[in-house]
Amino acid sequence: MSAELIGIIAASIALGTALLASMRGLRQEMRDMRTELRDEIRAVDHSLREEIKAGDDSLREEMKASDAAIKEEMTAGFKELSARMVDIGDRLSRIEGIIEGMFWGSRNQPPDKPREGVA
Repeated sequence: MSAELIGIIAASIALGTALLASMRGLRQEMRDMRTELRDEIRAVDHSLREEIKAGDDSLREEMKASDAAIKEEMTAGFKELSARMVDIGDRLSRIEGIIEGMFWGSRNQPPDKPREGVA
C-alpha cells in the first residue's frame, strides 16, 4: 500500500504543479489582455478626443459666422429703424406746426409791452 500511496501523492504533486503552471499562464495571459485592452481604450479615447476637438473647433467657427451674420442683420435693422424714427419725427413736427398755426395760442400772441413802473 505504500507504493500506491506514494503513487497517489506523486500524481497529486504532478497535477498540482501542472495546475499551478497553468494558473500562472492564465494570469499572464490575463495581464497581457488587460494591457492590450488598456492600449486599445487609450487609442479610442485619444481618437475620440481628437474628433470632439475638431467638432468643437468647427462648431466655434460656425457660431462666429452666424454671430457675424446676426450682428450685420441687427445693425441694418437698427439703421432702418433709426431712419424711420427720424422720418416720423419730421412728419410729426410738420403736423405740430400746422396745428399751432390753426389755433391762436400763447406762442402766437405778441410779447407784452413793458409798462411804466415795471422793473
